[in-house]
Amino acid sequence: MSVEVYSECRIQFNSLTNKSINFDRCLIELRQYDIGDYNLRAIDLNNRKFEIFNWPLTNRNQYVFALSIEQPDILNGKNEICRIWLNRNSRDKFHEILRTCLEEFLIVNDNDTNYSSQLNNQEKSRKFLHELSTEDEKPYYRNDEPFECITCFDTIEKNEGILFRNCLHSLCKPCLLRLIETNTEPIVKCPHDDCTALLEERELRGVVSDLNADQKIIDRLHDVGMRFAESRNKTFHCITPDCTHWWFIEPEHANDIIFCNGCKHWICLACSVIHEGQTCSEYQDMKKLKEANDSTVRQDIEHLELMIKNKEAMYCPGCRVIIQKAAGCDWIQCTQCKIEICWPTQGPRWGPKGRGDTTGGCRCRVDNGKLCVPNCQNCH
Repeated sequence: MSVEVYSECRIQFNSLTNKSINFDRCLIELRQYDIGDYNLRAIDLNNRKFEIFNWPLTNRNQYVFALSIEQPDILNGKNEICRIWLNRNSRDKFHEILRTCLEEFLIVNDNDTNYSSQLNNQEKSRKFLHELSTEDEKPYYRNDEPFECITCFDTIEKNEGILFRNCLHSLCKPCLLRLIETNTEPIVKCPHDDCTALLEERELRGVVSDLNADQKIIDRLHDVGMRFAESRNKTFHCITPDCTHWWFIEPEHANDIIFCNGCKHWICLACSVIHEGQTCSEYQDMKKLKEANDSTVRQDIEHLELMIKNKEAMYCPGCRVIIQKAAGCDWIQCTQCKIEICWPTQGPRWGPKGRGDTTGGCRCRVDNGKLCVPNCQNCH
């Protein structure tokens, strides 16, 4: 089997009963199984790539090409008409290769047994997709038929187990709970051989809740995951009060303005503020003008500069926000960028690779037990 050409598209089904089913974001493929043996297959990209149809091409008039980009192509099935709006960037290539296939290479098959079988499979796939869509708001999918658990080998009856959303593999709930309790990584992977799919947090919490286990085992995984991710990446936490959203920031995106799905604001990473409706230069000009005319602001700036000079405050080595330490040990963490800081040296606690990297940072007790500064409080 080979995929000859593909295109993103939007699809609408119309059955003989005039019932319409719409799929907003799909991928349609022209597949060749043998010489002259072609199928058109479509998957729904919004529903974890579930197969919408896989129809054999048995008639050269089965596919009708639209005359303009605004009009849909028409694919005729035995009991349905499928309207397809192709992506404008891939439409011409898709038409060219499909037209060549239909006109020059398609072998018309008078035996429709294979066609009926394909329609049968498509109907089963659609029913299964519909059943899963009704459970989308639930924490996890339930098994629609009995299965043998790969871990404990018990037979799990219908609706008593779990189907993982990202791979549709099955497992019994007690075995999943044991997997969560013994997992030492910040993420939980599907235990089936060669499967790399990750389990969703709501699936884990759903099973823990069903079995009346302590929700703290999920919180532990969440905390480990947060520390693991933030120690290896530059992150940005939303600056809107009471908003808990945060992002990984790549170096090439350092000056982007990003949209926060939590507070619904556009946030400028370069300025670390919300200045919707203004460019960065416009905001900075306005800020300078305000500071120049605001004696209180000038006094605050002078006071902060004095505190920094007297080492009562410092600029974060990660994001340059001003940090104060009222009390406590010499290890602190920036609330903005989460970098770990050595207060006496006013530099990063660790090297460029993050937590545990002793090639840089303050190197306290790394070199034959030598302290980073003579008066280090031995707290890191």
